[in-house]
Amino acid sequence: MTALWMTLLNTAFWIGLHFGTAFVITALPKPLQTRMFNPQRLFFRVKAREMIFYRSIRLNRWKDRLPQFNRDFDKRHFRSDWNAAYLETFLFNTCRAEIIHEAIGVLGFLSLLFCLAEEHPAEYLPLYGSIAAFFLLCNLPFALIQRYNRCRLLRLREHTARCTSRFDSTYKKTGHPIG
Repeated sequence: MTALWMTLLNTAFWIGLHFGTAFVITALPKPLQTRMFNPQRLFFRVKAREMIFYRSIRLNRWKDRLPQFNRDFDKRHFRSDWNAAYLETFLFNTCRAEIIHEAIGVLGFLSLLFCLAEEHPAEYLPLYGSIAAFFLLCNLPFALIQRYNRCRLLRLREHTARCTSRFDSTYKKTGHPIG
């Protein structure tokens, strides 16, 4: 197969993989997405060790420099009028984005099948393997950012719930929000 043809095929594959994976996952039925991307599921729980690792790589210092493709939750514009529903939606989106990036990274190894189109497939295996590993490593920081942000959002949600319940109980007892 000619080099130009393989280059075009690879380019189409990677573009299709990135946008196609995101499209397929976001097009799943909403009830299925709600069950799959529940931040309370064991898979999505962030361990204390992970947060130590994220701090050791100083993720908070460079995470905002990476591009994003989610207009609903622009990292530069965290809503100032956020509420519990907004936080729940944000948490849901971190789970879904994490899975999208992980799926792209793993599915990228399908590019190894392009070796079969070559005259001597074994000669091209290191090249295609390197490309797939590169794309996995490129998607990994985005998945880590979702986990890091989710941990912080969960703490914010818990804090908000405590404050709200304290406010509600004070209001019910006294009839005044301050007490």
